[in-house]
Amino acid sequence: MTAVSRQFFGISDSASLFVADDAEPAMAKKLVSLSKKTNPIICYVGAAKGDRQDRIAEFLTLAERIDAVPHVLSLFNPPTGDPSLFFAGVDIVFIDGGSTRNLMAIFEEWGVVDALRNAYEEGVIIAGASAGLNIMFDWNITDSVKSELAPLQGYGFLNGSVCVHYDVNTGRQSIFQDFLANGEAVFPAFAIDEGVAIHFENENIKSVFSVSDTAGLQQISKQNGALVSSRFTVQRIG
Repeated sequence: MTAVSRQFFGISDSASLFVADDAEPAMAKKLVSLSKKTNPIICYVGAAKGDRQDRIAEFLTLAERIDAVPHVLSLFNPPTGDPSLFFAGVDIVFIDGGSTRNLMAIFEEWGVVDALRNAYEEGVIIAGASAGLNIMFDWNITDSVKSELAPLQGYGFLNGSVCVHYDVNTGRQSIFQDFLANGEAVFPAFAIDEGVAIHFENENIKSVFSVSDTAGLQQISKQNGALVSSRFTVQRIG
């Protein structure tokens, strides 16, 4: 019997997935390829964006472009009160970006966390962008309150602390560095530039992808009280 592989595909930003109609959806194609299935069923979770109908429409168009069968889980109008059925029969769950704090509040209200963990343990590929990535780690940096950046504790499916959009916001860099040096951060820590995705398999990094020539991924550790960073080899796609 083949052992179940636990997979997470974390993307720094949703824009790398939802590209313009005349652009190659390289990141989305890479995601669906992980399933090794023809026409995999991908479940879209847009709670962090308030289940915006324009975004759902974008997802449906994207699914068609990448030969995936779309499924939408609306947590503002749940199809059932039984969270164990939320991800039944799907191959991939994609959790979109938006407000990390709101996403977690809605997940906890509807019992999604246990359902998501069960799906992950059973081999459903979990993917998340921005807020959808944040929640998977022990700690993240979020601007859910738009006037401030602050650490927020996640669900800890994956060990460590994470900061997305790292290269486009110097405020994120300083807050993250301070949190790692002086806060409750769990290591390893990951600083993820825009356009980068990390593929985890059984909680270990298997590959790092980017749709940008300059974006990268840093892993930061703490050695003798000092922060030490190293960069991963990134595979350019698209």
